[in-house]
Parts: sequence; C-alpha cells; structure tokens
Amino acid sequence: MRMIVVLAVLMGFCSGGFSQEQSGMKVIGRHLYDKCGEKVIIRGVSNPNIWFEHDGLIRYREIEKTGANVVRIVWQTWGSPSALDEAIQNCINLHMIPMIELHDATGEWDKLQDCVDYWIRPDVVDVIVKHEEYLLVNIANEVGDYNVTKNTFRNGYINAVQSMRDAGIHVPLIIDGSDWGKNVNIMQSEGPAIIEADPDHNIIFSVHMWWPKMYGFSENDIVTEIAQSVEMELPLIVGEFSQMHGSCDESEITSNNSIAYKTILRECQENEIGYIAWSWFGNCNPLWDMSSDGTFENLYSWGLEVAVTDENSIKNTSVRPYSIVNDTCNTSNISLFLKEEQLLFKQNFPNPAVGFTTIDYELPAACHVNLSVITVDGKSIKTLVKSKKKAGRHSVMFDASQLKPGMYLYTIDIEGKKQTMRMAVVDK
Repeated sequence: MRMIVVLAVLMGFCSGGFSQEQSGMKVIGRHLYDKCGEKVIIRGVSNPNIWFEHDGLIRYREIEKTGANVVRIVWQTWGSPSALDEAIQNCINLHMIPMIELHDATGEWDKLQDCVDYWIRPDVVDVIVKHEEYLLVNIANEVGDYNVTKNTFRNGYINAVQSMRDAGIHVPLIIDGSDWGKNVNIMQSEGPAIIEADPDHNIIFSVHMWWPKMYGFSENDIVTEIAQSVEMELPLIVGEFSQMHGSCDESEITSNNSIAYKTILRECQENEIGYIAWSWFGNCNPLWDMSSDGTFENLYSWGLEVAVTDENSIKNTSVRPYSIVNDTCNTSNISLFLKEEQLLFKQNFPNPAVGFTTIDYELPAACHVNLSVITVDGKSIKTLVKSKKKAGRHSVMFDASQLKPGMYLYTIDIEGKKQTMRMAVVDK
C-alpha cells in the first residue's frame, strides 16, 4: 500500500487549514486533529446523560478525575436543544471533548432517518455550530442488526452525511458499525466510499467490540481487525466495550461471555486508535458499570483497570489537547509538533525509483501547492505541481528514467511552508 504524504501538520498554511482560525476538529488520514493541528487520540467513557442528569455535571466531575479527554454523551431525539447545549458546555468547561450520540435507532435501521432529522433541525444545528470548535457528533448508536447489507449501509450513511453537511454541520461525524455496532468489516469495505462522498472528508468509524466467544469472536480478532484498519488507513475508534456481554440479568463472567478488554486497551494504544468504554454508571447490568455508584472513588474491577491501573488505561495514556485546556493554540510547541509529525511524510513509491514513481499527498483545505524535483544542491529538475489544489487526496507521477542514477530531492511548498524528502534513482 502506498503511504500518504500528510501535510496537515503544516499549521497555518492554508485558508481553512490548521491554523488558529480553523473552526473545529478535523480528520486527516486516519487521525483526528484539533483546531490547532494537535493530534488527538480519543480516551474516554460513555455517560448516559439522557437517562439521568441531562446536564451531566455530577458525573462529568468524576470522569474528569480519570484524565479522560472525551465523554461520549448518550442522548435521544426527545432531548431539548437547550438541555443539549448545557450538556455539551459542561463537558467543555471540564476540558473534555463532547461526543454527542443519539440512542434512538439502536439495532433498528429504519430509524436512522429519525436521528438525521433531529440533527438537522435548525435549533439543534444552532447548538452544534455554537460548539463546533470541540464537538464530535456520533450520528446514531449501533444502527441496524446483522441483516444490513453493504449497499444499504453505504447509501444510508452517504445520504445521512450529506444531509447533515447541507444543514451546516461540519464537525467530525462518527459512524457506528451495523449489527449493533459489532460489524467492523462493513466499515472497512464501505468506509472509503462514505468518506469520499463527504464534502468535508471528516468521518470517523466506530466499532463496538461486544466481541465475546458466544458471538463467534476470539481475542485474536481484536488484533487482526485493528491491524487491517490501520493498514488501509481507516479512521477508526473502538466506541464501546466492557468486560462482558449478555443479558441484563446475567450475573457471572464466563469464558463464553467475557471480552478481552485489556487486549483492546493494548492494541488501541500501540496503534494510536481511540477508545471509549461503556459505561460509567447506570446500566441494567452492574457488570457493565465502571463505577459502583458513579464516583471516581468507587471505580472497581474492570472499570478501575480501564480508567486508572492498567498500563494502557485512560489515566496512563490520555492527553487533553492544549487548546481545550488553555483556550488557545500552543504556538511555542509548534516546532516540536512538526518534528514529530514529519514522520508521516513518507517516501515516494517505489523508492528507489525505476521508471515511474508516485507521490501521494493530502490537503485539509484548498491550498496553492508547488511540488518540484531538485538536485541535492538545490538545482531545479522538474516542477510537478504549481497550482491551487482542492482539499483531499492527490497523486502525481514522475518519470525518473530521465535522471541519471543517484540521489535527488523532492520538495513540497505549501504557501511558504516546505517539506523535503530524498528520492533514490537506479538503473532498470
């Protein structure tokens, strides 16, 4: 697979790109970035606001103690926009990113449109736009059962995304898998088409790893499916998981119903995949609760491990974006950030080049691009691109057979910001 040249890290280089003027968060490649261009690896929990305190404040204060950078706020279409506004604002005030989700369509595909209709209501759009600097919107929880086809999933979410964009919603949109969130394969197969159809290219997919043995899953599935998603550069998070799955009255954890949650934590950390645990408190089965009473002090069992004690826990791996903590971009740290992220600027393919070689790159916004091949002492050989390019992915091919064998450079200049890489050329 060819590697993508990710230029999102060149902060402040394009109108609408990563600068202090960017309105909100943005998905580039398979990663989420805040308004300042800082990579955000989601670490958080779900909180059922809509069934308890709508404003969430009591439990947010307890969740905040874990160091979580995200709260997935459970909501429903009967919730008022004013209450939604308060729930979102309280989360932001505690320096955590709000991910609001609608729970009305769980397992029922024909209710997806009901959720979209709620989001595109003018009074709800106003709330989303007000908070778009930090807000994530999970379109609907676990829509559809195992009967949802690939075509149905793809077309349904393309229509949903386009309707929400047309309504003025431009925050990152999160899409759950079908089969009550468990189906990662349908997201892997249809995800690229959904992203391509999104005019903002601002989509994250969320698999709910309710993956015990009794549903035909193994611990190794966690490893292999995450690896496949990373390989194809799918923007993916694990949006729900617990220590077990079953009915509300199931009181025992067995080899048949248990979930390898520590493997989820490890694989997510090693692969820079976000995760959100289900859930803080208030489930019909207390084995799904992280805390016995909703307080940090009474975290227990798997909840204590996920939140605090495991080496890959929220406490040990969560990083809150500088911007949400300080309400400004960390301009003093830009140079360090660029050095780290330049690792994403990979070689042309193939390299060494024999004949034609390809350079892929991605723009978060429309920018003027100057892409050139030069000698190691800076003499121009060929200009490959010199024009304004729209946001999204681009490819350019270069015939290296015209060059003598040796080492060359190619440089990308984005409105005064430059990156340069070496390119080897060999005989056929």
